[in-house]
Amino acid sequence: MNSGKDRDDDRGFIAASFRSHWLLFILVGGLLIVAGGVAIAVPAVSSLAPNEVLGLVLMFVGIVQITQSAKMRRESLFVWHLALGLLAAIGGVLIRLDPFAGIVTITLLMAIVFSVHGLTQIAFAAKVRSLKGWFWFLASGCIALLAAGLLVMKLPYDHSFTPATVGGISLLFAGCAYVAVALRARGPRMSVLTG
Repeated sequence: MNSGKDRDDDRGFIAASFRSHWLLFILVGGLLIVAGGVAIAVPAVSSLAPNEVLGLVLMFVGIVQITQSAKMRRESLFVWHLALGLLAAIGGVLIRLDPFAGIVTITLLMAIVFSVHGLTQIAFAAKVRSLKGWFWFLASGCIALLAAGLLVMKLPYDHSFTPATVGGISLLFAGCAYVAVALRARGPRMSVLTG
């Protein structure tokens, strides 16, 4: 019985956090959307290597999410933001430096990063399913898993369609999830709880 009450308290706190920090969540979502756009566009219009661009984008996104986690005072939100931030930052460093050259391909490394990101998003969506718009996090997680699958399939990439393009699309969807839920949560009159 206690665990059910704790779960309800946790969901209530998450809803209140989205309501009180809606602008912060919109900014993080906007950053993810811009980062996804950069990962898609820059390799197509410049001579920069797609892996370098995606690595830098993920490192930047990771640092921002780690910083944002400090504003989350409840364990579930703090752990979720910290985990996503660490995953993005460490994944970005590994993709950029490619320390496992010859052992693990860089594309497989990207697939691992996006599959873990997708699973984390899906787990969070299940936790916040009382929030209006929770399905955006579910969709974002599924898109990240799809991106990981496409990376593993080793599609025939060219200069305008690269692994960074696939990763960028996943980041775009993650950003849209933040923005959608935050917009539904904003304002004292708007209820973020369904039902």
